Amino acid sequence: MIIKQTTEQASNSTQPLMIPSIDVLLDVQPKPKVQFTLHGHYQHLVHAAIETLRFYAPRDSSYWGCFSGGKDSCVIKHLAKLAGVAVNWHYAITTLDPPEQTAFIKRYHPDVQRDKPHKTFLEWMQTKGVPTRRIRWCCDKLKESCSPDGCRLLMGIRAQESPRRAKTWQTLTQLHGRRTGEVVSPILHWHADDVWRFIKQHQLPYCKLYDQGYTRTGCVLCPMAGPDGHARDLKRYPSMCRQIEKAAKSFWNRRKSQGAIGRSYSAFANADEFWQWWISDGPIPGKPHHCQGQLEFWS
Repeated sequence: MIIKQTTEQASNSTQPLMIPSIDVLLDVQPKPKVQFTLHGHYQHLVHAAIETLRFYAPRDSSYWGCFSGGKDSCVIKHLAKLAGVAVNWHYAITTLDPPEQTAFIKRYHPDVQRDKPHKTFLEWMQTKGVPTRRIRWCCDKLKESCSPDGCRLLMGIRAQESPRRAKTWQTLTQLHGRRTGEVVSPILHWHADDVWRFIKQHQLPYCKLYDQGYTRTGCVLCPMAGPDGHARDLKRYPSMCRQIEKAAKSFWNRRKSQGAIGRSYSAFANADEFWQWWISDGPIPGKPHHCQGQLEFWS
């Protein structure tokens, strides 16, 4: 469960209370209108981001910076530098990382620590199956589990990326449940145009995938990429995709042999049909109103 940290709780920091009025406006409800109301106020957004970083900076430690190599990560890393706050940057290796992205990080961000997972994506698939839009166990196992409980995370989350993010996340969000800690999102209310304007203004290097048709970078065959993204990855990274396909079909066949096929799984005649469905991001056969995230993996 995720809830917003209150300003009163944050005021325990030794940092001076310098959150500008624009930051107060950014967190008012209803948030779906924020990007339209404030889009174009670029200088205010930059100022708010810098002051937010300073205000929420940990008193006796550093931010745990979550760096993916994407455009948003590059922006918050430079904003942190402008703000003069201490950050230990970490890149969670998912084992599905595009080689162009890892090469970019290695060349331009050698100060970022590379954190290896306890198990690879393919190893996790043997027990978890394929991830979906709503059940993205891969993010939990390969990314979020890298940071220690109780730390203050710095992330490049933006509300524009999805209605769920716009509804759930705040500038400072407190985590509850399986993991504890806080997440600071200094560019939560930035538009993609603001991100690119900042990158160009400060002449920040960025991954070349953005110049080759990609609007976002991330794991190969990420469920959030959709059918077009999957088709592009299948063509660009055939070797990695074949390994994922092999693991997905192996999981399917093993579950079937154990008699543990769930109700939605029974809609597929075989592992090949299951795989084609997953990469197409379409509805479950015979259930046109069931999206990928509603798949029941096992009974």
